[in-house]
Amino acid sequence: MSAVEAALSKKRPRRRDSESTPRYPLPEFRPFQLCKLTDDIPVGGNWLFEMKFDGYRAQIAISGSQVVVYTRNGHDWTRQFRVILPPLQALTKGSALIDGEIVAIDSQGRTNFSMLKTGIAAGMPLKFYAFDLLELNGEDLSNQPLLKRKERLAELLGERERHDSLQFSSHIADNGKKVFNTMCAGGHEGIIAKRADSRYVGDRTANWLKIKCTKRQEFVVGGYRQSDSGQGMASLILGTYENGKLIYRGRVGTGFTQAMRRTILAQLEKRPLDKPAFASVPRDIARRAKWVKPELVAEVTYSEVTPDGSLRHPSFEGMREDKRADQVVMEAPRTVATAATANLDPHMGKEIARAVGVTLTHPDKVMYPGTEVTKATLAAYYAAVAERMLPHIQDRPLSLVRDTDGDLQQTFFQKHKLPGMPKAIHDGQLEKMSGKESRILWVDDLAGLIAGVQMNVLEFHVWGSLRQQPNLPHRIIFDIDPDEGLGFDDVKQAAIDIRGVLEALGLRSWPLLSGGKGVHVVVPLVPEADWEAVKSFCQDFAELLARTDPSRFVANMSKARRKGRMFLDYLRNGQGATAICPWSTRARSGASCAVPVTWDELPTFKSANAFDVFAAAARAQESEAWEGYFDVEQTLTDRVRKAVR
Repeated sequence: MSAVEAALSKKRPRRRDSESTPRYPLPEFRPFQLCKLTDDIPVGGNWLFEMKFDGYRAQIAISGSQVVVYTRNGHDWTRQFRVILPPLQALTKGSALIDGEIVAIDSQGRTNFSMLKTGIAAGMPLKFYAFDLLELNGEDLSNQPLLKRKERLAELLGERERHDSLQFSSHIADNGKKVFNTMCAGGHEGIIAKRADSRYVGDRTANWLKIKCTKRQEFVVGGYRQSDSGQGMASLILGTYENGKLIYRGRVGTGFTQAMRRTILAQLEKRPLDKPAFASVPRDIARRAKWVKPELVAEVTYSEVTPDGSLRHPSFEGMREDKRADQVVMEAPRTVATAATANLDPHMGKEIARAVGVTLTHPDKVMYPGTEVTKATLAAYYAAVAERMLPHIQDRPLSLVRDTDGDLQQTFFQKHKLPGMPKAIHDGQLEKMSGKESRILWVDDLAGLIAGVQMNVLEFHVWGSLRQQPNLPHRIIFDIDPDEGLGFDDVKQAAIDIRGVLEALGLRSWPLLSGGKGVHVVVPLVPEADWEAVKSFCQDFAELLARTDPSRFVANMSKARRKGRMFLDYLRNGQGATAICPWSTRARSGASCAVPVTWDELPTFKSANAFDVFAAAARAQESEAWEGYFDVEQTLTDRVRKAVR
């Protein structure tokens, strides 16, 4: 050895074998345990229930810092899923083989396969939900009971599981129906039921069951129809296998972007076939079809299967590269009938909060005395109603009603940022018509709603305008505020009469049960008239009713002058004034909510607080009560304004 080599060897001592070589070899890929589809939710304490994810099933093989990601067919997709690797590379100095699902989370806190496909290509943040541990430090765990394997998995993840891209898929024992209703109310795919005492078997067994909320599955692409121009792909021709034969299941032509169509067409053109691979195809379909080898798999949602076996109202979700075409068979998904109330499971509320990046402190804190509604329950509630609520609250300046001590006695309004607020509640500045600048708060997704829950927000009140157009209101609200001695029948009739006057003026309106004592009559507008014009119209309208029917209405907010009558509150229609947002909870006993209803059903309700969080969550899954609200185009014309003076 030269003097130079000797000097270098002293400065850089060799690593011992134990430091440079992993103690355990990298675990080998194993066939996945798969689920059987069922309509029946099993019962009993020996069943564990987990969320059904809409992503890529994956096995993670770990040996020290070496990590390999396997798809369900055993392909190495480590490079494609490199964004989830850092916490896995630091998970253990030993070895492990973990089963789970890689997902992308959308703004509603749901796993979204289409978003996942985009995320893989774009390198956007993804999450790995771990739900089973097959091997640990060379020890085969597959013959141990599932519950024991999950306990070992939770222990292995420990603090690492707090990393945003690595999550433990928790479970609930028994209560399957409750978990299922919670998942469906939140717009999720469904649940997985697993026997707690079952061993891991690389096959499809009745020990793991999947129960779906929606009709959605994979289909084999056996051909396509060209667009009328002869350029491009108009629709895909779909099928599933049955007794070794490819059975025609219809076509899908919606759900594609133009970029998707180009990419898929390029894949199809590489697989030409002279004759159809289908056992049979309707003549009118075959006449215009281009046939391809049945190698590609598409995921499709649909409303139902027709008596002849074809899909009705199909919509494309994405191509599946992790599933073999010859394994695709027709499943029998269930249709979920909405119950009168929804079960909002607090445990799932915690999971959803974590999925959207919000950590709930004291999640088991009861928010409404005398109820079981906790902070985690409210997180589950907002996940269930987010799709309906967000169009009414996104990008609108807010006032928040927060509770300080959990007894509904010490609530306060907040309009500006305070220290420690979650980042999902945004803070900004805008200029009012008066020329003064104002600090505002707003939210734009489910994370913002659940961030409010974390801050003990019990009410979300919104402006009538967007923050981007602060001087042009998008809606009018008439808040019917009755005297203490009046019953709800009087309020309902007043709302119906106000609707009649508005219709005579050419304005459509929709009723909102406020969750308190009254009803809001809401009039959407094309944002053309400014706040001064809108407020002036609303005051004139209220005074018109007070003049023409003084025994029922008053336009003065004084409670002394309101006795036996109703105040038509027009003051909510000034710039900076707010009104309760549809679907918001209320800071009132019983956990009531503000819920949109139809004019036809309004007379059937016995109070303005007819919906608590459970009934409101179920209601949000039914047909839209305010059908056409966001589509109507009506303006506050000079003719309309003059008619009420």
